[in-house]
Amino acid sequence: MIKVVDVVKKYGDFIALNHLCFKVKKGSIFGLLGVNGAGKSTILSILNGLSDIDSGDIKVDGLDIKTNIKKIKEISSIIPQNLAFYEKLSVKENLDFFAKIQNAKKENYDKAIEINGLKDVLNQSANSLSGGQKRRLNIAIGLLNSPKIIYFDEPTVGIDPKSRNEILESIKSYKDFGITVVYTSHYMNEVAMICDEVAIISHGKLVMQESIDKSTNLEREFLELTKDV
Repeated sequence: MIKVVDVVKKYGDFIALNHLCFKVKKGSIFGLLGVNGAGKSTILSILNGLSDIDSGDIKVDGLDIKTNIKKIKEISSIIPQNLAFYEKLSVKENLDFFAKIQNAKKENYDKAIEINGLKDVLNQSANSLSGGQKRRLNIAIGLLNSPKIIYFDEPTVGIDPKSRNEILESIKSYKDFGITVVYTSHYMNEVAMICDEVAIISHGKLVMQESIDKSTNLEREFLELTKDV
């Protein structure tokens, strides 16, 4: 579904991505693991057309990112770390607003509410929600366009353990709908819980990529990278 080959991204003299390579299988939950500054957010920005690459190649669902970014954005959705909705509106008003912008189908609207457990809080103002409920609203908005691929940029930062587990369980269910998930985190236990395959990146480079089921080295490798952080 996603193929990243030899990608370089620089900001002045700083090399954010250094010949990065990895592959994501269709319908899988793929973990992108690395400490802060490893390059996770940079590659997500590129995959979502928010930034360009300096060199290398990327294909998403067979489409070249350099020439087909509009089509790629139509089948993708990104859930940012920062909340992206209107605090003064109710949950329903937010969903209605973003559904209209995205021309979302009713079935997608209903599915987004169901998966994220928002039925009982539809009439509450967004600013009255708990931290976990706000995250789930953020995710629901990202599901309205029924994406083939959904990117999560550390969605559990700053929420309580119960809400974290609820969000992770809902993400696991996306496989039932054939959605490909790319999940970035710096928590090894999160990616081990929900992901089929994990790539560890450091200083913009791929350290290793392995299946969760087959790997015996991922946790050791990640602990080695983070021991001095």
